[in-house]
Amino acid sequence: MCGRFAFYQEIEPLLDDLGAVDLTDPGLRKRWNIPPTAPIHVVTESIDKETGEVLRALRVARWGLLPPFAKDESFSSRTFNARRETIAEKPSFRGSLARHRAIVPMDGYYEWVRGEDGKRKQPFFIAPADGSRLYMAALVSWWKGPGGHQGPAASDDGAFLLSATIITREATGDLAQIHDRTPVMLPRHQVETWLDTSMDHKEAAAAWINDDAHLLDDALLAPREVDPAVGRVGNEGPELLEPPQRLL
Repeated sequence: MCGRFAFYQEIEPLLDDLGAVDLTDPGLRKRWNIPPTAPIHVVTESIDKETGEVLRALRVARWGLLPPFAKDESFSSRTFNARRETIAEKPSFRGSLARHRAIVPMDGYYEWVRGEDGKRKQPFFIAPADGSRLYMAALVSWWKGPGGHQGPAASDDGAFLLSATIITREATGDLAQIHDRTPVMLPRHQVETWLDTSMDHKEAAAAWINDDAHLLDDALLAPREVDPAVGRVGNEGPELLEPPQRLL
């Protein structure tokens, strides 16, 4: 599962690394506590209908996928994650699997472990030990409200609202001691294949993402305990990554 994450590195190196154009809001930059339904950065590839050229772009999407049949935006509160085992069958996700795949860049994500008293939960920040960027496999969908009408969060010019979900898998090894699910993380060299528009059949995409050989090695991650203040959505800032204060 992935229900909270951080993305605070500079945008320009990401654009250079991926060869993407920036179509985002300049005001949406460093954040240490991103919850579901919030705007997030996604990287997509699409084919220009007039020129036939492939456009790779960094865009802003609502975190929580809105399929065409969603009646309103509240639907996204339960579609911010998609299980890789069932994405080819689930109506909410199967339509995006063939042609609307994406990457969610982040610096790390949070999970909570219940304490021995069964009440207190300790948050962990899970990120690469070397501080490198993570690339999460994702799906996107363009939504214009029920019946094709403009949704309340669509732009004033009637543009579609872009939404996204992060794909998850069963956790293994040390990550399974923290939570039973983990995001599907791709090494940099596998990003091209996942975004490639020529892989345009959902069965092929599902088979590819369910092959662990394509995933980032979990051994590269270094989970660490962080300040419980991250549990409150309104809290923000790099201090959330500090170790928890223990009472002596």
